[in-house]
Amino acid sequence: MNYPAPSYYRQSVGEQLMVYYAQRDAVRHCTPLLPIRWPSLRALFRRQCPNDHRVV
Repeated sequence: MNYPAPSYYRQSVGEQLMVYYAQRDAVRHCTPLLPIRWPSLRALFRRQCPNDHRVV
């Protein structure tokens, strides 16, 4: 089992979490909020109803 370095235990909880927050922030900034392609956007907002019998 891999245990953290002893210096890790001397840090405050906020300092221990800074690495986690930096990684999470990097993922959040590189992930688009909406799909980039138009067909993906239309599919995102299209309502799928089980009782809807329209031909698309």
